Amino acid sequence: MQESKKKLLLIVTVLLLFTIIANSQTQLDSLKNALSKSDGKQKIKLLIKIGYFLSSEKPNEAINYLDEAITLADKIDSRWSKADAIFNKGVALWHLGDINQSDKLYEEAIKIYEEFNDSLSLIKVFNSQAINHQMKGNVDLAFETFLRSLDYAKKIGDKPTILNTLINIGVMYDNNQDLEKCLKYYYEALQYADDSDKSSLALLQSYIAEVYLSLKNNAKAEEYLEKAIENSTLSNDTNSLIWAYSSLGRIQVDKNNYTAAENYFKKALNLAQKSEFKLEIIHSLTDLGKFYNKAGNFIEAEKYLSEASALAKEMQSLSDLNVIYGQLASLYSNKKDYKRAFEYHKKYKEFSDSLFTLSNNEKIAELQAKHELRQKERNTELLMNENDLQKKIINSQKIIALVISILAIASIIFIWVLLRNRNKILKAKNQLQFKNDEIENNRKEISEKSEVLAGLNTTKDKFFSIIAHDLRNPIAAFVNISELLELDYDRISDKDKREIIGQMNSSSKNLIRLLENLLTWARLSSHKIDIYPEKIVLSDIIEASIHPYLQLAHNKKIKININVPVDLIITADQFIFQTIIGNIVNNAIKFSNQHSEINVNLVSANDTYKLTIKDHGIGIEESQLRNIFVLGKVSTGRGTMGESGTGLGLVLVKELVEIINWTIDVKSKVNAGSEFIITIPKTDVDLS
Repeated sequence: MQESKKKLLLIVTVLLLFTIIANSQTQLDSLKNALSKSDGKQKIKLLIKIGYFLSSEKPNEAINYLDEAITLADKIDSRWSKADAIFNKGVALWHLGDINQSDKLYEEAIKIYEEFNDSLSLIKVFNSQAINHQMKGNVDLAFETFLRSLDYAKKIGDKPTILNTLINIGVMYDNNQDLEKCLKYYYEALQYADDSDKSSLALLQSYIAEVYLSLKNNAKAEEYLEKAIENSTLSNDTNSLIWAYSSLGRIQVDKNNYTAAENYFKKALNLAQKSEFKLEIIHSLTDLGKFYNKAGNFIEAEKYLSEASALAKEMQSLSDLNVIYGQLASLYSNKKDYKRAFEYHKKYKEFSDSLFTLSNNEKIAELQAKHELRQKERNTELLMNENDLQKKIINSQKIIALVISILAIASIIFIWVLLRNRNKILKAKNQLQFKNDEIENNRKEISEKSEVLAGLNTTKDKFFSIIAHDLRNPIAAFVNISELLELDYDRISDKDKREIIGQMNSSSKNLIRLLENLLTWARLSSHKIDIYPEKIVLSDIIEASIHPYLQLAHNKKIKININVPVDLIITADQFIFQTIIGNIVNNAIKFSNQHSEINVNLVSANDTYKLTIKDHGIGIEESQLRNIFVLGKVSTGRGTMGESGTGLGLVLVKELVEIINWTIDVKSKVNAGSEFIITIPKTDVDLS
């Protein structure tokens, strides 16, 4: 057991140095890509991170990046970043076996961290220093440093550093064969391990498995090794995988399954040589040498142990040399070479006396006792401070309670005043709002009345225009004709008299129609028109509506065709219906050419009837078509025989149609005639 745990300590420090989870190639590639686009402090930070990632697997490459970081930090005078780079370079040198140079860099980093009072970074450097103390045989100094680091780490609450230090303390107890305390610290470390940090979990699980191997509890050891291999694979952590394979090899040796054991030991060595981590190479070589010694293959055993011895001497790892010399003494004893066995046993004894003597165990126990005593004293001091603080808190609470009470009373008074003023303000606001609403309603009412008044003024102007022009002209013509008859009656022939009397008759009929339209319009404008619906035969009412205009049609040789079923009865106001049809037919005659036709048809469409009145006259221009039903918007023009008009008829038609809830549309093309379409709901129509 003792020969295997010496490799643990700095590995854990490196794993937990930053709170970066896994040293994956993807992360490394991403950092290198970002490095080419950065400068200043950001570039230094990236160089240090890359150096950290490479420190265990490719320490020489890591040193190149870290040297560049140190140079750049000096240029921009960033001493804290320089300390980080120096510390990580010390870690990389440790992996290369240059422990003395590693120590010098740690000391240099400590001086800078002390300038910034950076406790967390100092703890990490102290832990690394403690590992070097342990490798040089200063076990008591290493143990004291770890305990001090644990106190600081718990004070600042840095979980990765606490985890690191707990594992290192556990290893110290493991190396001194105090397995009970070793497991205690390992299990405490598990509580601080982050489930997402698979590499740290794998390493810790490997060490727990090692303890159970020493306790001959192979089942428990295999349980933790399975977890360690799974987490090592997930995190791509070579070091933890080396550990797991070595432990599995020892389990197979205990089971006398030498083939499987040899396979595991060689897997561990192969991974260690790929990682270039010299301590792991030493331990893997030692494991193979010990295995072949036990298996009786003394040639292979001597080969691997000699190679491990040379590498341990190069790294000046006294603890590893102690283990190797013990194995070489056993090897030569098995080969019956007692002289060389004695020489190596003597060396083993010398190293053992200087490294792991009883006095060391006593010192460690003494240090542990002092540490626990300091903890108790600190806890007592904390309790006393807490009591004093509690008293101060109680006194402060009394003062605070008094102040709060005074403030509460003042607040209540202030709120009461505010509420009182608020109520007054709200009342005034409501009154103001009421007045504003009243003003707004009056404004809207005035605006509406103004619009109505403007409409009435327009109607009045049009009304007077019709009276002044359209009504005056027929009456003036009537007066002129009657005056002609009176003055020249005897000289006028009977034929001329009949023609004059015919003109007077036509003028009087036009005058009556105009007066009827004016009266109807006046009633509509004043909302005094009444509706008297009654059942009437549709064909009869259409013929009655057209009859007054037959003479006008006859004069222009216009034929009026009525194509309406004789059995349809509609519910409508007779006067309104006749006014609608009469005005449309009169308009059609006025704008129809001689010898043309006017067609009146009825077509069924879903739930309505379409009553159409179509002429073949001059039509209506598209620009005037949209305003055909608006008074004063369209110039009426003269008919095909010079007939005049007021434009009032179609306006009346539109308003009367809407009064009885029907609709009217018009289609027209110039020189192709016009078609007026009245839509009548079928609910207003009965089949007799």
